[in-house]
Amino acid sequence: MQHKSFSGQTSLDELTFKKDSNWRRCPGPLNAEESDMLYNEMNYYYQFVHPVLYDNKEKESILKHFERKETQQEGHLVKYKITTNEKTYTLKVDAINLNLYTTGVGMLSFFLINEQDDQKSPEDILKINQFGRRIFPPFIEDVEIRSLLPQSISIEGLQGNDMLYFEDFAGYRERNHPKESYKKAWTPSSFISNLITDLVSDIEVIPVIDDRMFVNCWYCNDVLSNEIKDKEKYECFVMNGHEDFWFQYVFVDSGGATCKNEQMKKNLLEDQTYSRWQEAGCLYGISRYSLVALTDTSEFANNVLAKHMRTMYSRMIELVLIQRASALNFSDEVARVNGLSKGKKGDKILIHQISDLHLEYIRFVNKICFEEVTTQDQGVEMYNLMLKVMNLDIYIKNLDDEIEELHHYLSSLDDRIRNKNSEMLNKIAAVFLPATLITGLFGMNGNDSISWLNSFGLQFIIVVIVIILSCGGLMFFLKKK
Repeated sequence: MQHKSFSGQTSLDELTFKKDSNWRRCPGPLNAEESDMLYNEMNYYYQFVHPVLYDNKEKESILKHFERKETQQEGHLVKYKITTNEKTYTLKVDAINLNLYTTGVGMLSFFLINEQDDQKSPEDILKINQFGRRIFPPFIEDVEIRSLLPQSISIEGLQGNDMLYFEDFAGYRERNHPKESYKKAWTPSSFISNLITDLVSDIEVIPVIDDRMFVNCWYCNDVLSNEIKDKEKYECFVMNGHEDFWFQYVFVDSGGATCKNEQMKKNLLEDQTYSRWQEAGCLYGISRYSLVALTDTSEFANNVLAKHMRTMYSRMIELVLIQRASALNFSDEVARVNGLSKGKKGDKILIHQISDLHLEYIRFVNKICFEEVTTQDQGVEMYNLMLKVMNLDIYIKNLDDEIEELHHYLSSLDDRIRNKNSEMLNKIAAVFLPATLITGLFGMNGNDSISWLNSFGLQFIIVVIVIILSCGGLMFFLKKK
């Protein structure tokens, strides 16, 4: 891998996809309902954004989109189960999607529906979001304590052994070798890695952004929605109403807000709450790891707002997360290339890899990073807020500087190699200069008075002199070096 270029590492054409897997590539809609939703999505975003959001199945496609077959089978129930210390939450799996991108990153998405009335309280929603998003333990001590980790996460109803899609996180602390737990850092849970390797085995699965999934949640609650509509109640609700529900909802906490400073809490919520529809009882929140919406239970909220969260805003999340993950991946690649061995052989490899990385980065900036993706006012505002919250401008600016420095190094390295080659040519010319001079002098024999120079013996003497001078010059330069 050390000598493989960035494009060689991330090429989707190099992957071997399993023909008998329970995944299928879906570049288009599967039914009329999906076709209608896809029309709305594509109409919402500029055409130049579509190649990043949709698999066009062309050779130069930016992504490949796959969907799990079992979730599309009529009458087949797939369940996402989250077992905590107090309760087990069961959610219906509506879809499981996997997108693989040419920047070396991918996105595994779970579309879940909470249909059970006994797990729809505000406290239940907070716990589902908090415990259901875990990819691996944030702290090794939590394997025993379980303050942030659930007892287990499992997906039931998929083809194959159910244990492939079960994780209790106990394996992160090796009981026989407790001092070696550090070796499992940044290792995704088994149900994540097994889902991906069901499709393609020759791939390394590494979490890029966090130990938690990004949460996209729509929650309808008439009591909470009514509090939003009134201006005075709204301000109280956002800050500390219902035991800081809004703060916990936006920042995916449970058991209390993780900010204990009122001024800081106020600043965070002001910056990351989107309140355009506040008087209509609708509120959005955006953080580095969540996009959440709170509405009433009206028909409009169920049939329109919920679909928007599932479709158009889910695409917006995908776009922003792919930008962030790709930027981190490029930064990691810059560090790897900088660590390559230097020297006569290493320089050639380095030049190739830097050139390849620079070209791929230009493609990334041109085809994936966008300042604006839609003409809709709400879409523009929410996208800008996402970019701000994710610090993407800073990420890209820093990455620009890293790539530019690497490119400057490439130019200096190329110049150094070119100068070395020129120096070598000059030395070779200097070695043969005496021979050339002698040959030139004795070759000017147009005068008949020196026709004696044309004798065979004298020509032999000249050749010997030329060879001696050339060898002498070569030995001089070698000894000097």
